[in-house]
This record gives sequence, C-alpha cells and structure tokens, in this order.
Amino acid sequence: MIETERKPTKRIFGLDLLRVISIALVLCSHTSWIYPPSSSLLAKAVDMCGFFGVELFFVLSGFLVGSIIYKQFLREEYGFKTMISFLNRRMIRILPNYYLIIIVNIIIGFFMGYPIVDAWKYFFFFQNFATPLLPFFPESWSMPIKEYGYVIIIFLLLLVSIIFKKVSRKMLFLWVISSMILFFFLLKISYNFNTQNTTMAQWDISLRSVVIYRIDTVLAGVLFGFISCEYSKFWQKEKFKFATLGFLLVFILLFCLGYLKLKIADFPFFWNVICLPLNTAALVCFLPFFSEWEIGSSQIQKAVEHISELSYAIYLLHYSIVLYLMKHFIDTSHFSMIQLHLFAVLYLALTISLSYVLYTFFEKPMTKFRDIKI
Repeated sequence: MIETERKPTKRIFGLDLLRVISIALVLCSHTSWIYPPSSSLLAKAVDMCGFFGVELFFVLSGFLVGSIIYKQFLREEYGFKTMISFLNRRMIRILPNYYLIIIVNIIIGFFMGYPIVDAWKYFFFFQNFATPLLPFFPESWSMPIKEYGYVIIIFLLLLVSIIFKKVSRKMLFLWVISSMILFFFLLKISYNFNTQNTTMAQWDISLRSVVIYRIDTVLAGVLFGFISCEYSKFWQKEKFKFATLGFLLVFILLFCLGYLKLKIADFPFFWNVICLPLNTAALVCFLPFFSEWEIGSSQIQKAVEHISELSYAIYLLHYSIVLYLMKHFIDTSHFSMIQLHLFAVLYLALTISLSYVLYTFFEKPMTKFRDIKI
C-alpha cells in the first residue's frame, strides 16, 4: 500500500515502522470477518484499526512522495519533461502490481459467479472518483485518492511555475498545497449540506472512500514533507511536541466517538466535516518523530524493513483474494474459538507468504526495470 521512492540505502527505520504499523492495523481490522459479529469494546477497537491504518497510509505516502515532488520543483529545469518522468516512475511503481491483482480479482469473480460492474473503471482509477465506491475489489479505494492527488499536484505546480515565473518556487509550492487542502475541505462542507447521511455504511462508501473528498488527507502529508525540507531544525527540535499533540488529537477524536458517542444521524456535521480532518491532523503530527528515528536495533530493523517492503503486496492480496477465497472454501460457521484463532493465523501466514512471492518475483523486478529504463 505504501510505496516509497527512497533507495534501500536511505531507508529510515521510523518510517518503515509506520508502514508496518499501518498494514498491521489493516490486517487486524479484516480479521473481524473471521469471527462472529460482536458489540464488545474489543470488536469495536478491531474495526477502528482499519480506519487508522488506511489513514496513516495516506499521510505517510503524501509525506514521502510530496518531499520528492518538492525537491524536484525547486530545480530550475522543472518542466513538462520532469513531470512526465515523475509520472512514468510513479506508474511503473504502482500499476504492475495493481493491474495484476485487478485481473486476478476479475478471474476469481468470473469463476465464483460474483457480479463485476464497470471493471474498466478500475484500470483508470475511476471506481470511486466522485461517486460511491463500487463493491468489486473494495480495498482498492485508497489507490485513486493518492494517485489523483499526486497528478493534480504536479500539473498545478507546472501551471503556476509558468504563470508566476518571478515568484519563488517555495512560495508557489506552499500556495498550491494550501489552496488544494482548503478546496477539498470545502468540498466536504458542500457534501454535508447536500447529502443526507444516516448510516455509517453510507458515510463510508459515499464520503470516506471517494477521491474528491479525501485528497486533502494526502496533501496534509505533502505539506509536512515541505516543512521537513524547509525547516529541518524546527522539525527535529519539535518532534516530541508534535507527537504529544498527535496523541492529544487522537484522544479528542476517541473521546468524541467513544465517550460522547456522536452518532452520524444526530451529528452529521462532525462526521462529514470534522472527523476525517481531525484524524489527519493527529496522524501527521507523528511524522516528525518517526522520520527522525533513523536506526533501530539490528534484528528488529531487518524484520521491520522486510515487512515494510511487502506492505504494498500485502494490501493488494489480503482481502479480496486471500480472505475471500478462504471464507468461500472453508465454512467457519461451526468453528470453535480455538479453530477460529487457527484460521486467523493461517490467513495471516498465507497473506504474508503470497505477498513475499508477489514482491520477490514480480514487484521487485518491475522496480529494477524502472530504475534501469527511467
């Protein structure tokens, strides 16, 4: 899910750890499909894991890719060729795995008799651009949000660099990113006054998972990438204060959800306008601390790095392919709790094993091909 342009020699332990935390949260949330429905506090916490995991993916990806875009934008030769080069590298990094898994999902759907609607949209990231998320390959919803965010950024940066040639690149970048964040935030306000949300399921597919309402989450990571580049001393000095603020904001969010129990039917403005930006603000505050955590203990660092490298493959494989097929062929309705635990362990083992195969024999060679050709 999280893809980084950083070379292996420049890996940062803290950022790899964030990737591992993110994918672990996502995997944890989807194990809820294995166990019987429950209203317990633990079950609710497991469901929340997926929410925080994907949101963390957004800000981390924005931070990593945004830093690269900003450094390229500062160069005098930044222009159409630079933009195309970035897009080529990005697409070769993202599309091979993504297209392969789409095709596998289509084949599975065909043989299982699962209805596949508008499959062509997935190849162009249109499955959730401005309309509710389509049911086929549902975990793919996060991909268009990131990729359209980056495409819009580089096109706007090219445009403003042509129009405002005498303005400093630093100010242009800051103006573009800030304006985009405000614009997409205002779209959520527009959504709130023009849509009647009454259930969390509707909110999830028509707001949380729709590109035009979510790009600001990625942009927040891009903005922090800008801050880390331009104000590195401040970034390093205040990392603990940022982390403390992050915990405070997470506490406020959980207080609203857990203690106050703000329901979407009664408090639509909170859910439609405040909830997601508040969560984004909390998560980006952890970036200074983790980005400055360069080295961990040798054994832990190697394990974290390996899982981090597999994270994109894990995200693509874990749900619609591994878990869906396991649930289809194995009836767990009469399993004991111990059997369900073993089933969950098998699910995780299969996911990681298949992800290793995908990464080693397909994703990694494609990345090497990109580095040679571009």
